[in-house]
Amino acid sequence: MGRRKVPGGGSLGRALIRHQTQWSRSHRHTDSWLHTSELNDGYDWGRLNLQSVTEQSSLDDFLATAELAGTEFVAEKLNIRFVLPEARTGLLSFEESQRIKKLHEENRQFLCIPRRPNWDKTTSPEELKQAEKDNFLNWRRQLVRLEEEQKLILTPFERNLDFWRQLWRVIERSDIVVQIVDARNPLLFRCEDLECYVKEIDVNKENVILINKADLLTAEQRSVWATYFEKEDVKVIFWSALAETIQLNADSKELYYAVG
Repeated sequence: MGRRKVPGGGSLGRALIRHQTQWSRSHRHTDSWLHTSELNDGYDWGRLNLQSVTEQSSLDDFLATAELAGTEFVAEKLNIRFVLPEARTGLLSFEESQRIKKLHEENRQFLCIPRRPNWDKTTSPEELKQAEKDNFLNWRRQLVRLEEEQKLILTPFERNLDFWRQLWRVIERSDIVVQIVDARNPLLFRCEDLECYVKEIDVNKENVILINKADLLTAEQRSVWATYFEKEDVKVIFWSALAETIQLNADSKELYYAVG
């Protein structure tokens, strides 16, 4: 014979959890988490297109820019002109590489990640969304000017605004931001401007560099890199996913034989 079911008793736990969740959302982090993915900031994060976009055709780039700017335009049939891009094949010469490197240093302040516009508790989700679009559009136009006027050659960069929106919110909510870089060339994958942006948000936030594939480095090389990042005032962690996997497999086998 089963237990007698108390009317309404089964929903008490759910009601308490729901009440606690609603209270937490209305009382915790009222200012700092106002426009984050934790709360309702006007975005449906579950339905966003978060596919990475680092390369676009000229037409796709034009349409994306027009959408960000809220521009309307009309296409005319049969009024088409093809413009062939300049052929860029092969490797850069030493002189060309040095010229590009010099240009990058001269325009270093413009080669940065996009910043999230300032906001406060009086900013509505609609106002913030439009401000983010405007800032992102200005950032992209600035990079285009560098390419056209300074003849800079830029590596592929993320063109999906929703990716940057996620990054901005993650940084605002995080106490520690970790960059994972490849041990074979850590500086190639490190983004110094990201570290600057983290400190702009809050000087108490910590930047950490995690050097993966550390098993490919000698003890002397690890020591040199540790000294380098210490001078940069950035904490560094050496990690080997391969070594950890091997160790976990070995531990699992030992546990299996011990139980068996």
